[in-house]
Amino acid sequence: MRAHSTPWFILLVVILAACNLTTQPSTDEPIDVPTINPGGKPVVTITSPEQGDEFVVGEALFVTANARDAVGVTRVQLIANDQIVKTISSESASGQTNFEVLLDYTPREEGDVTLQIVAYRGAIASDPAEVTINIRANQAQVTATAQTQPDIPVIDPNDPTCRLLTNVGLRLRTGPGVSFNQITVLNAGTVAPIIGRTGTNDWYQIQYGTRIGWVASQNPGNPNEKYVSLYGICSNVPIIAPTATPTLFPSLTPFPTWTFTPQPTAAPQPSATPGLPDLVITSIAGETSVTIPEGSTEAVRQYAITITNNSLPGSRSTGTFNNKVILPGGLEADLGAVSGLDAGTSIVLTVNVTFSAAGNYEIRAIADTDNSVTEFSEVNNSGSLSVTVTGP
Repeated sequence: MRAHSTPWFILLVVILAACNLTTQPSTDEPIDVPTINPGGKPVVTITSPEQGDEFVVGEALFVTANARDAVGVTRVQLIANDQIVKTISSESASGQTNFEVLLDYTPREEGDVTLQIVAYRGAIASDPAEVTINIRANQAQVTATAQTQPDIPVIDPNDPTCRLLTNVGLRLRTGPGVSFNQITVLNAGTVAPIIGRTGTNDWYQIQYGTRIGWVASQNPGNPNEKYVSLYGICSNVPIIAPTATPTLFPSLTPFPTWTFTPQPTAAPQPSATPGLPDLVITSIAGETSVTIPEGSTEAVRQYAITITNNSLPGSRSTGTFNNKVILPGGLEADLGAVSGLDAGTSIVLTVNVTFSAAGNYEIRAIADTDNSVTEFSEVNNSGSLSVTVTGP
């Protein structure tokens, strides 16, 4: 896809601690941010379908891909004939170095379709992997012999059973939340019946073999990025309140390499270390669609960043810790120091952001930037919010 270069300037004003930020040029294309591998970008490969494969109008097909990055792939996009049709993200906020995905796509008209997969590390995009397939009006027009793909699930469109298909590797938990015990990790491509849900449909309870557990349905930072696809009739799935008490763990089990095993082995479950705090960016609240008014050169919006000590009752306070905000291009600003958070308490830090040009931006907040607090987990100290700006 073609992007047009547009200069822009963005000014961040921190309410708690004033700072001067320099501006730098940008483009509408993804912008590099500092990493341990400056200048590098993810690499993505489409494993199926193959070039020239044939499919039928109105029938779902599956695209599988492998994305790799030394730091971590955070999301993947499926593009059909230059139109984005699906975006999925890693369940891990820091991404995965080896990210296996399975995306469903239903063609709506005959002809050649060019499918592309683009992987991202934050705002850094990979070169697209590309394959062209042929869409026929009906099965009788399919001339090529279909190759058997044992790793691709078979979905019966006439089966009314409400079920989900995991687009990415997902943690199966004892309750609907990241603080509940992890039972195991489901591979991408797992199909399981849905037996319950939360009122907001952000978590589903499933029957996985002999186990019952919960999986997240979407990226909490961007509900448009789904972790699962639904099939069957799901209107009668009951809302189920959690019965277990969340248990915090010191770390998350890494996702396995892409495999489709019918009898997966449960991942070892770590035990929480009593007394340690756990700092989490629980939300970044603010407008995600901003319009620069006609006749104006900028738009200013305020964003509220909530930091929570998500530790067990009775755990010790965090002590003083520093925080910062990162903008596109690696622009950083001090968000101020917090003198301490007791277990279960939160603080809200507010920032004003001035947008001077149209484009897609990311606001990323990081708690305990100096790693001065010894925590349950160091992997959940950051959070991000994507903002789309349109101009006159």
